[in-house]
Amino acid sequence: MAVAGTLYTYPENWRAFKALIAAQYSGAKIKVLSTPPQFHFGQTNKTPEFLKKFPVGKVPAFEGEDGFCIFESNAIAHYVSNEELRGTTQEAASQVLQWVSFADSDIVPPASTWVFPTLGIMQYNKQATEYAKEEVKRILSLLDSHLKTRTFLVGERITLADITVVCTLLWLYKQVLEPSFRQPYENVNRWFVTCVNQPQFKAILGDLKLCEKMAQFDDSPIKPLHGPGPINHVLRLNIFRAKALVV
Repeated sequence: MAVAGTLYTYPENWRAFKALIAAQYSGAKIKVLSTPPQFHFGQTNKTPEFLKKFPVGKVPAFEGEDGFCIFESNAIAHYVSNEELRGTTQEAASQVLQWVSFADSDIVPPASTWVFPTLGIMQYNKQATEYAKEEVKRILSLLDSHLKTRTFLVGERITLADITVVCTLLWLYKQVLEPSFRQPYENVNRWFVTCVNQPQFKAILGDLKLCEKMAQFDDSPIKPLHGPGPINHVLRLNIFRAKALVV
């Protein structure tokens, strides 16, 4: 029987996309609450009622129709997936977990450091940004080598590994990876475009337009990290993690 329940988030939360895309594949029935009055990020998730279900107060958060509650986007995505997405063998499941962990530990920090200043939600630091660009090159090179003889990251079909890594790379491809920057990574580009053009991805992401010109940093006053917006504001922690890379 397919999983069913409610996902609390806010619009354009790339972390929530992981679970929503997984649900497209598994058949899980997910109702999304992301806008007032049903859910107001920064307010609803601080209420006693919400914190009783989700003590950390983070989103996305998932509440099943059976009352089961879980937070953290990777855990939610895993829960709403099917066996094929999770990995059908012990080896495959371990490889899926490997890439999910890699996305959080290796991709999120430099991506945040580079992309956030272009959105005006993090102060621009030239040294940090240049370091982040080199880290992104390293990541893309690693992925490119891995995908040289593979269609997908694990096995012959899309898994949570592909869903998670695509969603983590999403803002890089939308905001800063202009054609000349991404050109050397043909295998990654092929894989990324293949994934985002699958019906299950398009149902959540729509028609994705890749970056045509690298966005520059926004030197206007830093935008608040609260309230609805395109970036997961819970990623404040990852801002500090990203800065730590250059300390």
